[in-house]
Amino acid sequence: MTENLLSPLRDVDIRPTRVDLGKAVRVGRRRRRVRQVAIAGLAAAVVLATAVAVNAVTGQPRSMPADRTPVPLPTSTIAPPLGDCTSAPADAPYLSRDPWVVLDDTWRVAVHLDAPGTAPVEAVRYVDGRVERIPGVPSRLQVALVNRAGDFAGIHSKVERGWVYRDGRFTELKLPGGATHLSLTDINEAGDILGSVDTGNAGGYEGVVWPGGHPDRPRLIKAPDGKLARGAGIAWDGSVVGMVIGQGTSTPYLWHPDGTGEPLPVPAELGQNLEVSNLTGDWAVGPHVRWNIRTRHADVINDIDTWSVVDMYGRVFGTAGKDAVVWINGTIEPLPAGDVKFVRNDGRQLLGQNSSGTWIRWSCG
Repeated sequence: MTENLLSPLRDVDIRPTRVDLGKAVRVGRRRRRVRQVAIAGLAAAVVLATAVAVNAVTGQPRSMPADRTPVPLPTSTIAPPLGDCTSAPADAPYLSRDPWVVLDDTWRVAVHLDAPGTAPVEAVRYVDGRVERIPGVPSRLQVALVNRAGDFAGIHSKVERGWVYRDGRFTELKLPGGATHLSLTDINEAGDILGSVDTGNAGGYEGVVWPGGHPDRPRLIKAPDGKLARGAGIAWDGSVVGMVIGQGTSTPYLWHPDGTGEPLPVPAELGQNLEVSNLTGDWAVGPHVRWNIRTRHADVINDIDTWSVVDMYGRVFGTAGKDAVVWINGTIEPLPAGDVKFVRNDGRQLLGQNSSGTWIRWSCG
């Protein structure tokens, strides 16, 4: 999911959005290689501090139930108010660990790698407070994505191979013919994985989807007129948002589950060459714009700096100068004082630091 501006991060018990606003401002969701999730690790650390009673399972990994049902999404396009926010110190020891941790978009599941002593590397997966150690990790794997079902994916440190862990085993992600390198961008509840591969095209990496349960059947995302397709997010039903790139232009685009696609509307005042940076639920955002991918409606977002993130209700979090703010139904509202770095995908949990550098967790609504 963005850093240092407000990362749509979900709560332990609610569905959050994974974005650190700072990163959102700098680069949105653009990734050329595996996501380095030190920032997400901070948020994961909070999850561990507040929701995980560490009863580690050792030896043969225990099977944990895989919930692949879609999380219910709001049906209204009118976002509720965020409400007042109260703060409490976050757990500093966990935050200072800064591990390579990835979270699902509900904050119920976290995964990181661990090499205790001289033992082989294991994956450590936290699901609703339970801890599971998973052996047999592929060599030099770097975990990049995890979903609510506990499926997680990563790539080799030299980015030429990738794997997914699903139903108790690691399986390699097959590359499309001619592809030599890959990056991973997003994963949905069904386990569909969105990424990019280097096919040797002069324009750069091309978007690809590995269907859940079929990592041997990669499907390149098709772009019109010989251009390149890049994905930024994949919805629960397999819809993909991203950009069509070519001839010096970047066009926001929506691909449907059957592979067909169409441009997303661009408000005239924003001109051309827009990008899509973040998808949460039915909402996608780019610089100064928000789309609902079901209604295809676009809203101009003024008074927020270039990059932003969106929660499942369509509230858009970002910065205005040095201040963290949220856009709700066309109105800009200030966020709590402090350097907000993460926002859960329901917008109700924020994580950041106060003026003295202490890690603070805000609960809103």
